[in-house]
Amino acid sequence: MKQKNIKTNWDYTTLAKHYDLRADYSKKLIKKILKKIKCKENYPVADIGAGTGKLTKLLCENKMIVNSIEPNSYMRFYGEKNTKKFSNVNWSSGTGENTTLKSNSVYCTFFGSSFNTVNYKKAFTEIRRILIKKGYFCCMWNHRNLNNVHQRAIEKIIKSHLPNYNYGDRRFDYRTIIKKEKSFKNVEKITQSFSIKIDKKDFIKAWNSHGTLKRNCQNNSHFKQIIKSITNYVNFLKTDFVEVPYDNVAYLAQLR
Repeated sequence: MKQKNIKTNWDYTTLAKHYDLRADYSKKLIKKILKKIKCKENYPVADIGAGTGKLTKLLCENKMIVNSIEPNSYMRFYGEKNTKKFSNVNWSSGTGENTTLKSNSVYCTFFGSSFNTVNYKKAFTEIRRILIKKGYFCCMWNHRNLNNVHQRAIEKIIKSHLPNYNYGDRRFDYRTIIKKEKSFKNVEKITQSFSIKIDKKDFIKAWNSHGTLKRNCQNNSHFKQIIKSITNYVNFLKTDFVEVPYDNVAYLAQLR
């Protein structure tokens, strides 16, 4: 039976087809996290807001039993397609506030570029419900390194169209938010820098999946104007590829 598309404040329906062109998370960081929380093979984990499966794939490769929760049917379609070779994953429709998972059923709840889209209070209540005793919470994002020459130029383009551009919660220090939840301990931040080379055409297409940018725009036409300006800049470059540096930033905590 086809699972429904759950309406949320963040709608990735029109962004899903380009989302896979965005950078994957750092394999090195994922291994570091799994080692730190002592997450072993066949441990049940949840990837909440799993999107097209970028984090799910890495968890599957490390032989976790992965419950991938995604509210958007279009994103979930690509996620299921991208992880079809794995037998240790189960996809379902749900949100950070209502995962539909059983109580005390997962060792760690992971949020890859999705925790900034939830209602924190409701999501933490749900996280506490589905985690086993002394289980773990982890949320992460890939932050573009804005010191890079291309990223500086693109930031200038964006802010010429959107002087009050708001990054939202993505770049918050989540240690502050997590520490307010008295039921968690051992709160820490872990980062890993990495760089990717991406074909210019794919780099432009990847910008078409940028949910935060689109939410800042007045309408779809405004969004397309900014994408066109970024396209003009990228096409002017003499190389076929764009090198993009990232900081993979993760926040960890353990349930008391």
